[in-house]
Amino acid sequence: MHRRFALALLCTLSLAACNGGYFGSPEEDGGDGGGGGGNSDAQGIWAGNITSDTLSMHMLVTPTNELWAMSWSENFSQVRRLTRGTGSLNGKAYSGTGKTFGTGDTTAETANITGTVASGASFDGNLGQNVTFTSTFNGQYNEAFDLAAYAGTWQGRDSASSRVTFTIQANGDFEARSEISGRPDTCNISGALAKASSGKNYATTTFSFGNATNCLSQHAGTSMQGVAMRLTEQNKEPLLLIMATNSAQSAAWFAYARKQP
Repeated sequence: MHRRFALALLCTLSLAACNGGYFGSPEEDGGDGGGGGGNSDAQGIWAGNITSDTLSMHMLVTPTNELWAMSWSENFSQVRRLTRGTGSLNGKAYSGTGKTFGTGDTTAETANITGTVASGASFDGNLGQNVTFTSTFNGQYNEAFDLAAYAGTWQGRDSASSRVTFTIQANGDFEARSEISGRPDTCNISGALAKASSGKNYATTTFSFGNATNCLSQHAGTSMQGVAMRLTEQNKEPLLLIMATNSAQSAAWFAYARKQP
């Protein structure tokens, strides 16, 4: 009633005030003031599929919109590609650029990343090179980070198309052995996991490779930085995903592994 009285009073003072004038606020009328809403939030752990070749996909987007995505297949014991990029949001539209690395590749390709994000629900799009995906939000992203939960022995496959075994200590230090075909011994990898500065439920990682006798030429003697995620899945052992590149983003290494009982 008070608001209608004020409107009537203003109308008597100024005819222009009633020619389509608006005396409310978006909050009073239940609106958001953004003509359809502000930007979505892309951060999170996203799990889904590469629709262009039916592989599984896991993706991490950090609070600063840095994106790490890995496609892989546990049924076929392989990892296929890694995409690392950065982007921004305009409403629900995510766009960014980065690099894509394939299994065993010695070169990186430019990735133009696009997608549509519904905060905390879905993220569908294209990772570049016509690699399309659909994914849903994994709530483990918002759970408390526990570095000690990474401790143990893990086995899986890496981007050298090799079987890999991780031995991780409770403080995050780890050793990995990649069994590359035709090499006299395993490619040894030494590194560490640490809590991410964002406080979200993923780790940052740095590690270095052994010599060229046992490691691939693009990896031998190099250091890499990246991210790691430990995910629980129903009726399966915990899943470990590691994705990393060198500082120049000219080479990458990525892997999945299951915790051994």
